[in-house]
Amino acid sequence: MAAATASKVAVSAPVFGSDRGVGSSGIKGNNNVSFRNKSWVGGTLAWESKAVRPRHTNKVLCMSVQQASKSKVSVAPLDLESAKEPPLNTYKPKEPYTATIVSVERLVGPKAPGETCHIVIDHGGNVPYWEGQSFGVIPPGENPKKPGAPHNVRLYSIASTRYGDNFDGRTGSLCVRRAVYYDPETGKEDPSKNGVCSNFLCNAKPGDKIQLTGPSGKIMLLPEEDPNATHIMIATGTGVAPFRGYLRRMFMEDVPNYRFGGLAWLFLGVANTDSLLYDDEFTNYLKQYPDNFRYDKALSREQKNRSGGKMYVQDKIEEYSDEIFKLLDGGAHIYFCGLKGMMPGIQDTLRKVAEQRGESWEQKLSQLKKNKQWHVEVY
Repeated sequence: MAAATASKVAVSAPVFGSDRGVGSSGIKGNNNVSFRNKSWVGGTLAWESKAVRPRHTNKVLCMSVQQASKSKVSVAPLDLESAKEPPLNTYKPKEPYTATIVSVERLVGPKAPGETCHIVIDHGGNVPYWEGQSFGVIPPGENPKKPGAPHNVRLYSIASTRYGDNFDGRTGSLCVRRAVYYDPETGKEDPSKNGVCSNFLCNAKPGDKIQLTGPSGKIMLLPEEDPNATHIMIATGTGVAPFRGYLRRMFMEDVPNYRFGGLAWLFLGVANTDSLLYDDEFTNYLKQYPDNFRYDKALSREQKNRSGGKMYVQDKIEEYSDEIFKLLDGGAHIYFCGLKGMMPGIQDTLRKVAEQRGESWEQKLSQLKKNKQWHVEVY
């Protein structure tokens, strides 16, 4: 999709209640609502341009029009449901797919430490994927360790369903935190050591080309055999990406062969309120589906745990440990995604809880893995 494309995509849904970024005067008694550079006309959201959007805003509302509506959004093409096995490594590092950046939008508020962006990529329907998989990105330029060779592939969990943010199967989204290095002696930023790929992605503009590989990964695929299953999702920071895809599939999209009726429980750990990712989407699911969705936040710089220390995601897990263990005993799936450093603290917490219950955590963990209830992807 070129940057100059101006085709419209209409998504039907009823007029909704108020939300951040939409004036209340536009809601009551008026079906023609301005929503950033999109128009909401008579209950239909017309995307004037998929490619031209503001690059950086204080806090993006990702498709909040749809999830604020009780009526789910139609998706296409439905033949994306027909594959029996997930697509794997359709495009390899030696022959990547050239995709196009649709938009780059800042996800976090001004008080968040660092910058995290939501990046929508147009793959034209040529790189199909399943929820929970990853894209590889090859940043432009030369690998400094291998002169003349391209950079190594960087993997990013996909933050959308197989239908993408525009519900037409042509895009995939990434949730990327800009990796910035500060010299410990001077305290100043050293651009020469900044993350090559994350900065390329966060600096990208609509229409820019991007080299994609993949999709890859089977560990974090959403099991759909039982639509009434329980899914406990634990994320730190950008590790929330695959869970955004799960939740859109469960609660936002009208997928004929997957009618979710179980429990989805998300634990999200970030620094502060301004660091919350996709919070508008998750909060709206909570309002619409209180019997099917739970959402707990661990804000390390704003909340205290029971001991008076900083509130981390493992502290939230301990807070609800009895419920979590009972759900696991009943067959619930549990997922962990985020920085590698999150797992030791979580494992210690789960081990402590198991011991308090008179159980062996090693035996329990072994059984969870054997039953395919345990899903971990850390980086």
